[in-house]
Amino acid sequence: MSERLRQQLSARLARPRRVFVTPGGDEFEAWCREHPGTAVELVVSARALHELVAEPGLPLADLDAVQAYAQQQFAHYFGASAQRFAIAPWKLGDAAGASALHGLDLATLRAQAEAARVRLAAVRPAWAAWLASLPAATRAGSGRVVWHEGAEGAMTAVVIVLDRGRVTGLQSRRVQSLADLGAEAPVAVGTPADQLTANAGPAAPQPDFLPRSGRSPLAWPLAATGMLVLATAAWSTVDSHRALEAALAARDRVASLRPAPTPRPAARSRAEPAENRSAVEARALLAMPWEPLLTRVETVGADARTIAWLGLDASAGRGELRLEGLTPDKLLALQLAEQLGTTPGWRQVVLSRFSAAETGLVGQRFEIQARVATGGGS
Repeated sequence: MSERLRQQLSARLARPRRVFVTPGGDEFEAWCREHPGTAVELVVSARALHELVAEPGLPLADLDAVQAYAQQQFAHYFGASAQRFAIAPWKLGDAAGASALHGLDLATLRAQAEAARVRLAAVRPAWAAWLASLPAATRAGSGRVVWHEGAEGAMTAVVIVLDRGRVTGLQSRRVQSLADLGAEAPVAVGTPADQLTANAGPAAPQPDFLPRSGRSPLAWPLAATGMLVLATAAWSTVDSHRALEAALAARDRVASLRPAPTPRPAARSRAEPAENRSAVEARALLAMPWEPLLTRVETVGADARTIAWLGLDASAGRGELRLEGLTPDKLLALQLAEQLGTTPGWRQVVLSRFSAAETGLVGQRFEIQARVATGGGS
């Protein structure tokens, strides 16, 4: 396996590390060079952000509506420069808001990560990561919590107002010291030096600057499965080549010591088909259209909402695919198989197994088998 492929696979499977980035993002490029083949969640300094909380009662049905509203508001206050802002909306119950990225270029961050084969898992405001790390009792209470950066005399503070766990206010301010925020003492105060490890408790805003259309809870598990299939095939091919070469070398050494009147290449003819089959399967796996295939599985599963995928197995040479998952209802699994059966390039889609889930798993286990078009048109 090449070093590039190894790093790409490693990045897909790695648990994201958190990296704090300031306006300009110079530290991130250096970090990427030192950590190829990893995954990262960027935690963005308040100094690179603008914040907005929507007025209560606005008809903002979902994150797309919140984002459209935020773009209008930021354009009103910051003019033409707001067109370059990346927007990260959030919505919790009847509270909604958005962060605008003005001190960093998102496209540059993504390019730096891609060049180093680093998986960019999320780009979040630092205050949001810190808020999610607060103890459950603090997040469920009422009062002000303050995230701040910088030293006395030049400080950026994000003041978050909680009302029984609901975020009712959020404002970024430049202050000389925390005393400038008023007489009311904050319930909690955080800085970039804190450990930003999420705690259980009431939900906290999770704005993310990465495009929502490019993310799914199913995307990485399925992509990782596909990568493992390819990696396994690649290693099998390498092992087959090595075994074949060793067998042929041993045969040649024996033949040189005890020459036969008539050479008989039977050993080569017996050894080659196994190697050839492995190589053909590896090439077929590499040629399979993994992106549209996994995207379709991911989309159909997301539509079902309660489907939880457990695994994927593929035989590219035979054009066969096997999916395993969990569902609370057999009807959902049947509907899932029907939807996949209407996909161009999919045929003979059947719900081949349905059984009670193993201990520790919730729901009923199912298996779907299908024949799919491969890169070779099979």
